[in-house]
Amino acid sequence: ALVCVADPVAFRWAFDQQGGIDSQASAAGPVVQSSDDGYMTNRLKGIHVSDERFAVAVREFTAHSDSDRWPEDHPDEAARGRPKDGAFLLSSSGYRVKCAAKLLGLPPAAAFPNAGTKHQAALACASAVSDSFVFVRSDSGALQLVFKRHVGLCVCTLCA
Repeated sequence: ALVCVADPVAFRWAFDQQGGIDSQASAAGPVVQSSDDGYMTNRLKGIHVSDERFAVAVREFTAHSDSDRWPEDHPDEAARGRPKDGAFLLSSSGYRVKCAAKLLGLPPAAAFPNAGTKHQAALACASAVSDSFVFVRSDSGALQLVFKRHVGLCVCTLCA
């Protein structure tokens, strides 16, 4: 999972300047696109991160399956067959900005040795989105926090 927490204005500045949130075109700059046709964004509309419904939704979203898609027999018909992939962009006030988001076109910020694309995306997101905190969990369970400090990026392991 990748979760980026920032002021909504910072997300707009990072993504709307040249690309956009939900831009379908291959813009000159970074864009955010939904990987699930807006299902998770709609599901979490108006729900604060402290609400148990938020935690349940994220646990369901991050539960792996053979296909990494919502099961065809999921109680919520709108979820059935949709991909369970992408980042969560959260406002600093604790509400979702965009869920199941593909962060495309962010310039590489630094190298994250021995890590995959999700960790590279975390570095790029922390670099591009002002005053953000990016949490990234490895498939192995390790949790890192990435943030920009002055002119460099900091990576802290919160649990291994």
